[in-house]
Amino acid sequence: MNIELIKKRLIKISSKERFNHALNVAQVAKDLAIKYGEDKYKAEIAGLLHDCAKDLPEDVLREKIKEFQIELDNMMKKIPKLWHPLVGAEIAKQEFKITDASILRAIRIHSTGAAQMSLLDKIIFLSDKIEPLRDNQGVEEVRAIAENSIDKAVLKLLDRGIQYLIKKGLLIHPLTLEARNNMLMRVVFK
Repeated sequence: MNIELIKKRLIKISSKERFNHALNVAQVAKDLAIKYGEDKYKAEIAGLLHDCAKDLPEDVLREKIKEFQIELDNMMKKIPKLWHPLVGAEIAKQEFKITDASILRAIRIHSTGAAQMSLLDKIIFLSDKIEPLRDNQGVEEVRAIAENSIDKAVLKLLDRGIQYLIKKGLLIHPLTLEARNNMLMRVVFK
């Protein structure tokens, strides 16, 4: 699908803040794709659509999960914040006619990460968390790390995310732990 058409359709279903976030993620993803040798078109599309279901209320997400016949594991059922990527991948497929499996996967795992993340998966995971509107503590450090190593930047984000979840007493999905361990093996124990 044409990127400008995606933007026109996306602005109709997103809040202004969410749309601006999507534009920023798409630009960062495109830049990282160029830097690390990934398809910049795929990165831009995945960046634009990664949060296309984020503004949906929990009850609507629940309905979409049933409609799209999305299987949730027991832990995922208890973490509604992780539903939007799964529903978003289906919306990208159904409503935006995205058929590329790598784009859909990058959207699907952009919040949790996963074991054996592809380059595109890492780019979308990272772009979502370091785009220019993000100003949380440590984001500048991660941006700097991303200039030299996408794996080290993803590992840093996973570590920070897990520490945050522990501090808040929240569940950590096993996919996030698998992603972290895989990145650790790639960066530290290679």
